[in-house]
Amino acid sequence: MGKKRAKVKNLEKSEQPNLPPNIDDWTKEQVKKWVTEELKIDQKYGEILFSQDVTGSALKLFTKEHFTAIGITYGPALQILNALKCNFLVESTAQTVRQEGREKTFDEKYLMEKEDGGSAKQDEKNKGKSKSADASETQELRVSECTESVLTDRTENKLGEAKDKSKKLLENNQHPTRQNCLPYPFDKFHDSRRYIQHYILNVPETGPLNLIEPVHEFKLFTNTENATEEDIKLKFCNETFRFAAACMNSRTNGTIHFGVSNKPHGEIIGVKLSSKDEFIDYFNTKINKYFDDIFVSVAESCIRPPRFVEVLLQNNTPSNIFVIEVDVVPNHSKCETKFFHINKYNFKTKTWEKSLFIRDGPSSKNILNNQKELQSFKSKITFAAECRKAAEEEHREKLKKKENEGRKLISLLTGSKDLLDNSYYDWYILVTNKCHPSQTQYLDFLQEVKWFAVLEFDSQSEHTGVAKKYREKRGANLHFPNQYQMKGKSFSEIIEDLNLYHQPSWIFCNGRSDLNDEKYQPLDPSFWQQKRAAEVRTLISFLSHPEVLQRGKFLVVFLLLAEVEDPGDPLIETFCTFYQNLEGLEDMLCICIGAQTFQLWKDLLEARLISPDELTKRCVANLNLPTVNGTILKLKSVTQSSQRLLPCNGGSTILLKKEEDFMTALEILCENECKDTDIEKDKVQFSEFRKSQEEHFYRGGKVSWWNFYFSSENYSSPFIKRDSYEKLEELIQSSSHSSTQKPSKVINLYHSPGCGGTTLAMHVLWESKKKFRCAVLKNKTVDFAEIGTQLTTLITYGATNQEDYLPVLLLVDHFEEQENVYLLEHEIQSAITRKCISYENPLVIIINCMRSQNPVESSKCSQSDSINLKCKLSFKEQRAFEKKLEEIKQQHQHPEDFYSFMIMKEQFNPEYIKNVVKNTLKGLDINSKQGQLISFLAILNSYVTESTVSVSQCEDFLGIISKFWGKESLEDKMGICSNILIQSEAQEYGTYKGVRIIHPLIANCCLEEFNLTYKLTKSAITLQLLKQNLFYDTGLGRKKLLDDVQSMLLTRQRKEHGDDTDTLFSPLIENIQKEEGSAEVESVLREGAIRFSQNPFICQALARHYYIIDKNFVSALEWARNAKKRAPNNSYISDTLGQVFKSQVKNWVDENAKRKVITAEDLKRLLELAKCASEAFKESQQQNESTDNVREAFQLQKSKRRHDTYNTAGYLGEIETGLYTIDILGCTPLFNKKNPLSQEDMLQYLSGKHAIPTVTSDTESEEYTFALDYYHHYLSNLRSSLKEAFDFFENYFVLLKTKNIEKESVEFKIRKKVRECFNKYAEIFCHLDPEISGDNPLSSKLSLPRQEDHCRRSLEASKADRFSGLLEYLNSHEKVESKVEDIVNKYTFLIEKCTHRPLLREKQNFILANIVLSCIKPKSRKICALHELKAQLRKILQQIGLEHRFSEPYFLASLLFWPENQKELDQDSRQMEKYVSSLKKSFRGQYKQMCRSKQPIAHFYLGSRGGLNRLVHKGKIDQFFSALQVHELHSLWQKGCIWEEKDVQNLLLRLDGKVENDLVYVDYGIDEKISIPVRPAFLGRLRSGKSIERVSFYLGFSMDGPIAYDIKMI
Repeated sequence: MGKKRAKVKNLEKSEQPNLPPNIDDWTKEQVKKWVTEELKIDQKYGEILFSQDVTGSALKLFTKEHFTAIGITYGPALQILNALKCNFLVESTAQTVRQEGREKTFDEKYLMEKEDGGSAKQDEKNKGKSKSADASETQELRVSECTESVLTDRTENKLGEAKDKSKKLLENNQHPTRQNCLPYPFDKFHDSRRYIQHYILNVPETGPLNLIEPVHEFKLFTNTENATEEDIKLKFCNETFRFAAACMNSRTNGTIHFGVSNKPHGEIIGVKLSSKDEFIDYFNTKINKYFDDIFVSVAESCIRPPRFVEVLLQNNTPSNIFVIEVDVVPNHSKCETKFFHINKYNFKTKTWEKSLFIRDGPSSKNILNNQKELQSFKSKITFAAECRKAAEEEHREKLKKKENEGRKLISLLTGSKDLLDNSYYDWYILVTNKCHPSQTQYLDFLQEVKWFAVLEFDSQSEHTGVAKKYREKRGANLHFPNQYQMKGKSFSEIIEDLNLYHQPSWIFCNGRSDLNDEKYQPLDPSFWQQKRAAEVRTLISFLSHPEVLQRGKFLVVFLLLAEVEDPGDPLIETFCTFYQNLEGLEDMLCICIGAQTFQLWKDLLEARLISPDELTKRCVANLNLPTVNGTILKLKSVTQSSQRLLPCNGGSTILLKKEEDFMTALEILCENECKDTDIEKDKVQFSEFRKSQEEHFYRGGKVSWWNFYFSSENYSSPFIKRDSYEKLEELIQSSSHSSTQKPSKVINLYHSPGCGGTTLAMHVLWESKKKFRCAVLKNKTVDFAEIGTQLTTLITYGATNQEDYLPVLLLVDHFEEQENVYLLEHEIQSAITRKCISYENPLVIIINCMRSQNPVESSKCSQSDSINLKCKLSFKEQRAFEKKLEEIKQQHQHPEDFYSFMIMKEQFNPEYIKNVVKNTLKGLDINSKQGQLISFLAILNSYVTESTVSVSQCEDFLGIISKFWGKESLEDKMGICSNILIQSEAQEYGTYKGVRIIHPLIANCCLEEFNLTYKLTKSAITLQLLKQNLFYDTGLGRKKLLDDVQSMLLTRQRKEHGDDTDTLFSPLIENIQKEEGSAEVESVLREGAIRFSQNPFICQALARHYYIIDKNFVSALEWARNAKKRAPNNSYISDTLGQVFKSQVKNWVDENAKRKVITAEDLKRLLELAKCASEAFKESQQQNESTDNVREAFQLQKSKRRHDTYNTAGYLGEIETGLYTIDILGCTPLFNKKNPLSQEDMLQYLSGKHAIPTVTSDTESEEYTFALDYYHHYLSNLRSSLKEAFDFFENYFVLLKTKNIEKESVEFKIRKKVRECFNKYAEIFCHLDPEISGDNPLSSKLSLPRQEDHCRRSLEASKADRFSGLLEYLNSHEKVESKVEDIVNKYTFLIEKCTHRPLLREKQNFILANIVLSCIKPKSRKICALHELKAQLRKILQQIGLEHRFSEPYFLASLLFWPENQKELDQDSRQMEKYVSSLKKSFRGQYKQMCRSKQPIAHFYLGSRGGLNRLVHKGKIDQFFSALQVHELHSLWQKGCIWEEKDVQNLLLRLDGKVENDLVYVDYGIDEKISIPVRPAFLGRLRSGKSIERVSFYLGFSMDGPIAYDIKMI
């Protein structure tokens, strides 16, 4: 013991050098020294303590407030306080150990014997009580109170361990708390119960009660440091068998607990074990020693093996210590009237002594040597046996009378339904706590429930708990509560970010231990309340919000796998928060594993004012976990196949549910879809199911796979095959076998709304499900890149090599805009490339269903393979529908209500639809909620495809309260109108049920009927809809409805987006204007601007209406400025503001076309408007070039638009404004239109070359002069502004091309308008001198400067002053050979005869003009020699170097200096690599923003001939296909089929190169090598794996650098 005291002294010295051991003895100097030297705290804080005369005894009294009051900040104060606590702990422990050392005067084994309840002498006198709290209990208490745990391993330095544990605990600011807890369930071994250190077992040590309730005895089981392993085990057996014999003799159940202190009574301390198995083996071996042979078998059946209950630290993390428990069950059938002696080992005498123990109060008493008590015991043994038998029978009867908890669980979980398939609840939220490893085998039921979110309070769940078990077979996203904080985000943004609805969100509410990060570590209850409770409350508010989940249609399930014992436990707080948010317990369910778990849970919640009776109704408490598991598994879906199979080449592969869970954007159609389901085994149930599925479809619901299954399995007649079925199937087959450079293919299916287009596409998918992997894109709001990634997973799933890949048939149903399909295709191609998937044929075939009012025309104009489906049945289809109707009549009641089917069967007959609507709406009260709802749905479904109003919002609007018992249904409330309504699932911004009218034609007819019969106009309905706050404030589907209503007000029809016509306003606004007039349009748009106060585009629409329709420019300006306030950086809004100003100018010009003279006042006003318009248009142009502004504009647009746009309206607006300004100036006396000299003066003035001309000196002329002078800056720059705008369009149209053919028609219109404007501009500013005759300026007698001016004006008028203007002549459909020769002539003149040094631009244009002439008229004598052109270009390049910001010189270099011989290089071609690099850099600097929506054009291709003839222009290739339509030719280029034509192959030169790092390189030279990088038009399969391959290709020349086409491996 002296050795141990020495260790304590050494420890004290090492911890506190030169300081008294007692802190009360410290002086203020020593306090300062301790703070600054020992704790390493800043010197200034030591000085503060010193100046305040703080001694050791005073320091002990300090709190945080005292420290801060004297100027010590919070951090150092906390450090000192923690150090003080730790110091007291060590000091207290050291004193205890010293005292322990002084008191230990007996042999260690004798001390253990004393713990048994007294000395041998006391046993002999029968005075002592063998009580669990013994003579050494005070010693045990001293150690247990100052250490976090006292363990039984034989470590040397218990004091050091206690200090380390305590220090760690204090550093974490988590102090031990002592809450009451229940013991481990009696006679159980696989329960999840685990103890928490320092908690108190709330069961007393008592004598026998009712014989069934166990008695308890606590043993701390400590002071074993110097004992041997054998002695420790023997000590354990002594205590256990003594207690067991006492319980058996007293016929009472009992439990003895090792590792539980008696003071404080029942405190859980725990025991550290070296080996559990050794304890158990020793225990089993020794039972023969303790009991007589005849009673060993009885003892073995009554005494349970030791149970090791894990003890957790207070933050619920493992501690590697246990409480050892032994249960005793003296069943009457075993014990009968026997009594049991034991042989007990005496540590003092080292002998075995016979004893007879009974329970005497809270202790065990040996009565063997007390004859009186012994005789009394024996006389009563028969009575005790009878009492035991009666108690057992009474207990069995109680168990039988328990409620059928299984039935209760089913009812509560499904809302009084019988299956999860038809559960009243749409979603479930799970809240669960720590799971014991033994429980995970019974958690399979979790995989069958539709969890929206799981609130996980086990920090180790991902490693060993519920989350790990779930994620073995299902997918889930792991989150933290802080990810659900709004922080400026909307609900829909969080839903999209976290992929809610599509995958369960597993939310760790008390940290995650596996992340090994301090901030994610679990906290004890008190600190959880401080640090994390607020986040969890916010999370619960989010989950309970009506915009996320419909109130009453989701169930919160608390699964208590372990007991909750602390009133401050996070689960209690979570339950109360849900209780408050849901306003009661109706939508909550508690599954408590074990009756004790429930009792404690109920007691704790009763303290929080939760009614125990109400809680009991919502709790399932008497089922064990295996029973819960089995009960819920019986409820799983009966409509799902037992296995889902995907086709592979030569077989099938099983699609695991977990993998499918992660493909959330796709609805995957398996080859065994709908087969092998449980429902099909029950004929009656399956018949009812089939009828409901068919009824839903025939009424107007979307077709399901079941509808096809019923036909394919002969439950009904064959599914009707439309005439277009075979065409679509043939297109798919041919596409799948076509050799292509692209891994994807688009097939467009254009169809009239409601004519069965989607059904046709799904029918083809169903029949193709064994040949292809089929999927439907179910969520179009998912990021396209993510969709591409999921498709690559579907392609490669289960495949071991490329030969196993089957193409994916992807159905995309109605994108708002056609271009989105091509953007999706691009992302799919990128995903396939990133994953390095090789292919020979297309891997993804997209069937793009697009609604169209004129599907025939749409399919003709499409760049992709297309088919169409019209609102008209062929005779063959009519017969099929007639036959199907006969079958329907036989199998269904009231088939006349199957309106969607009947509309098609009746050939979309307007009279039939009219009669249906008339009969349905007859007698309707349009002012009732039902009437209003029908009108709202009619207006939405007529003008917005796929629009719905969520069922929850409809129910709220109609005043329906959701209850799963006796709830009034939406159908009942709507009465006869429900015949034309149907519910469907919406996938945007979450998953929910929406209501719509069954067919768009019925919706249109409803609007007509409302107007004719009830005088309810479209504007009135729209205004009512806009004023209904309920739809906009909250509710499921709110975001989708907001988008739909705004779309209805704003979205114009555009051919480029797949629409049939171009409209100025949305179809609704145009119809209101046509039917009701401007006043109603204004009312609707004004109300819309109020409702959507952040949307600038409604203000913009109103401004456009005022200036286009009403010519009310004052109001137009007001609303344009309102729009500008809402979106100051949007280029479209700025353009509208400019259009308002411009329109006023245009309006004056149009009204005063015949006026010859304008007043000075009018001139001032109009110039002010023109200047303002020009400024707005210029701002629009600048905003269009800013990436940040473009991003902001994109956010303001409808979310359905995925593609970038480039707004050119500001340039066109500026051109039109400038030309109107010139017209106005022509009406002033200063500029006479008919006088050539006056016109020349105006030209010079607007060019900024001359001052304002004066005619007379009268006052009136001065007013004009004053007006012009005021706007001098605008006017003097007018020509340059116009020229810049025209130059922009020339570059935009000529150097770049649209990415799809649909855009070309729009560009054609703009191009035509720009051309007309340019002709007018040329007429004014390029007016030629009449004195010059002929085309040759050299023949003129005019001065050289006049001839130069004439040349430049002529070139400008011909657009030949611009590089892009010259390139445009390559594709001209007119005969332009002589015109280009004239251009070459003029440039030759300017180069050779110019009085001043020729401009760099003119030298470049001269070279290009010769190249163009060489292409369109190769034999022209005007063409300059190639060596001269090269010499000219060499001079230009020497002048500008390689850093020029314009791309034209480098483009010319790529044309003229491209090596002619692959082995030899000249001085020019050696620089080609540098020229290409400079070309790319300069082009991107000039045209980067334009390339958002367009791509560079290859104007020339490298031909097989020599000289200039080796440059082949695109027009020459097109001449081979002159018989084709424009869209057919475009398709050839798009598909790459152009390169397969023999004529093209003969015309062009095929180069060799290599592919490396996604570029093609052409190597030239032998001695001196260069490697020229070439951008591939499409690498396709060559990009797979970044393989470096030898390839051949055709070379094209664009302003963005050379491009490689038709790349093939050599």
